[in-house]
Amino acid sequence: MELSVECLPCLVNQAVRLVKIHLDNEKAQRILVKKIMLEIGASDDTASTPYIAHKMQQVLKDVLQNPDPYRDVKLYYNSEMLKLEKEFLAVIRSAEDQLGTALKLAAAGNIIDFGPGHDLSRAEVIKVLNQTLEKEFNHEVFTSLRSKLQAARKLLYLGDNAGEIVFDKMFIRTIKAEYPDLEVDFATRGAPVLNDVTEEDAYFIGMNAYAHIINNGTDIPGTVREYCSASFNLAFDNADLVIAKGQGNFESLYGTGRVNLYYIFLCKCNLLMERCGVLQNDIILMKE
Repeated sequence: MELSVECLPCLVNQAVRLVKIHLDNEKAQRILVKKIMLEIGASDDTASTPYIAHKMQQVLKDVLQNPDPYRDVKLYYNSEMLKLEKEFLAVIRSAEDQLGTALKLAAAGNIIDFGPGHDLSRAEVIKVLNQTLEKEFNHEVFTSLRSKLQAARKLLYLGDNAGEIVFDKMFIRTIKAEYPDLEVDFATRGAPVLNDVTEEDAYFIGMNAYAHIINNGTDIPGTVREYCSASFNLAFDNADLVIAKGQGNFESLYGTGRVNLYYIFLCKCNLLMERCGVLQNDIILMKE
């Protein structure tokens, strides 16, 4: 998806919030915001929002001389969500439709997103998890996804955020229980950006027990294939089925025409709420 004009104020506001988090001096804040705005202004008209966010984050990391400004945040949410794993696995096991319930929890985990810069606490995450269990998704698309899972030999699952990845693991674990012969690759970002998952996060939460962990070779908070590594693109092309988690993956892949590509995320963006006709934090389950 190309950047919408409605995304520009959101990107600028995100830049201001990020700078305030990382710098105390107002003059230094102003200088950094201007540098970030220059990156936004210099972006190509066909660039996606995740690509521009990546350019913004490069400026931030360069100024701070910190390659992973969100490392502590990621560790916190990975650790806190692991503490909830046993409880929510029990929820999945007791459900009449275990795969559908695991999908809802994976979608709910998408609330752990520091790209939009919203306030988030552990209590808020738990609240959204429980609320999302009461919501519905597109059952026609879900039926299609089940059918593809049954026929597939290889699944590529594109990860999104730290913390959220714990619920991705539960979903993949449930998929593997139902389709034990399915091979699963779990793809992370190739380098730190925002609170997006890296291979380090995936191994930390134990994703390797259920999937082969790979990375996409880039620090863009999405999947812009022209910048991804050759090995990742080969895995993408060889997969019988691709599940893309999160808005960043949706924004960078939607419209590419890839057959057997499914998107799962919570709709947190006003623009997408309008386009999809949903409310804030509704589950989006969509097929390319």
